[in-house]
Amino acid sequence: MCAAHDEIDQIHESEKAAKHRIEEAQKKARKIHEDADEEAKMIIEAAEKEAKNSATRMLSEIESRKVEIESSVFKETEKTIKKIQDAAKKKRDDAYQATLKIILGEV
Repeated sequence: MCAAHDEIDQIHESEKAAKHRIEEAQKKARKIHEDADEEAKMIIEAAEKEAKNSATRMLSEIESRKVEIESSVFKETEKTIKKIQDAAKKKRDDAYQATLKIILGEV
């Protein structure tokens, strides 16, 4: 019977050792899972930060280009206004001259 008790004790010890190994494996699996989750979170945060930085740079470039375009359009508009004013002034001067000639009877 001693041999049977020894075998039963060995079976219990084996079961106990197996349970311990299973618990250790589960702890390692949890740790790997937690580490993977943390790494994924860090990667996502880095990607979000890079995306925000990229969007900020793009918006800045767009705003800069908008200012350039507005400035160019403003300059062209000013040139056009100046040409129209000069043409109007010349026509006004020509009209004054014609009016003077009519008044003075030179026509």
